[in-house]
Order: sequence, then C-alpha cells, then structure tokens
Amino acid sequence: MELEPDALATAIRAALGFAVFCLVMPQSAATAETPKYGGVLSFMIPADAPPSFDGHREATFATVHAVAPFYSVLVRVNPADPASPTDFVCDLCTEMPQPTDGGKTYNFKIRDGVKFGDGSILTAYDVAASWKKIIDPPAGMISARQSNFMMVDTVDAPDPATVVFRLKFATAGIFTRTCRPLRLHLQKGNPRQGPPLVREEHHGVWSI
Repeated sequence: MELEPDALATAIRAALGFAVFCLVMPQSAATAETPKYGGVLSFMIPADAPPSFDGHREATFATVHAVAPFYSVLVRVNPADPASPTDFVCDLCTEMPQPTDGGKTYNFKIRDGVKFGDGSILTAYDVAASWKKIIDPPAGMISARQSNFMMVDTVDAPDPATVVFRLKFATAGIFTRTCRPLRLHLQKGNPRQGPPLVREEHHGVWSI
C-alpha cells in the first residue's frame, strides 16, 4: 500500500521525532542523575526546637534528626543490612579493624581526602579529639553519651591517619556504640566548625 504524499511526510516527521526523543532521553536521564553542589534541602522534623544543635551534648529527637545528616561517623550500620545488630561498615575509616591485645585495642585507619565544610582536610587528630569530647568532656562541657563508653580507657591519634581505641576490658560492644548517629566528628581546635548555626527561626521551622 502506498501512502499519500501528505501522509508519507507526516510518517517521516513522526519517525524523525521519535528518533530524536530516543537520543535525547538517555542524556536527560544521565543529567538528572548527576549530583550537584548547593541548593536547599527541605525535610520535616516532627518535634519542637531542641535546646541546642550540639550533637555531643543533646539527646533529643529534634537534635538527632536536625544535625545527624550533616556529619560523618567513624563506623555505621550497614545500609544494605540495617536489621542486623552485628553488621557494621566504615564511614570515616578504611576498613573494620580486628582487635589486638586480647580484644582491648582497635586501630582505625582514616580515609584520605575527607573534607570539612570549609574545605580543610579531616585527619585522625580531629577524630580523636571528637571522641575525647564524647568520652571525657572538658570541665564545663556536657556529653550525653559519656556513660555509654565506660569501657574505653583512651583514644589517641599516633599519626594523621590512625586512631587507636584502648579499652579497659575486651568487648565487641564498642561497635554498637560507635555506630550511632550523633557520634559525629568536628574539627580539632576550630570552634567555628561545630554544630550548625540557626539562621532563621519560625514556629516549627528552622533554616540551618
């Protein structure tokens, strides 16, 4: 069957349009999947304002959900197996350490190239300082989770890439305590690199 000229032209235009659509769509999908920096993240927290946004000091639901997404932790629950109570993976470390010294010493190697929001590089000194603030806070500072780490004797950084936890007694429970959201890490010696500052506050709405 032969098509009339007008019908043939219409069919050709439709075929060309479909071909262009097929070429453009994969590129558009790829562009949509490419992450970009900046912008605004909006999410709801069904709670009143917390006493502060200090993740080391506070234990409220509002602080956890407002602050935790902005920080990294040393180890975390495996996101591919969140129901497991024993499946942990590294966040800031390079691999899960095997205990030495009869189960009382854990050596964590810290990832290269991790940056704070101001562009400075995270080192093991920052990680150790953050844990010291949690486990043995300075006078006048409060740590809501100090009692969770009674088994820890010392936390030190012998070099920029290594953090060493020394325990008072052997326990595998150290991972279940270090993996939780507000075991967050701050920059050593930089008081400005702390909890996020609230820029705007409205009834039930905060812009961080």
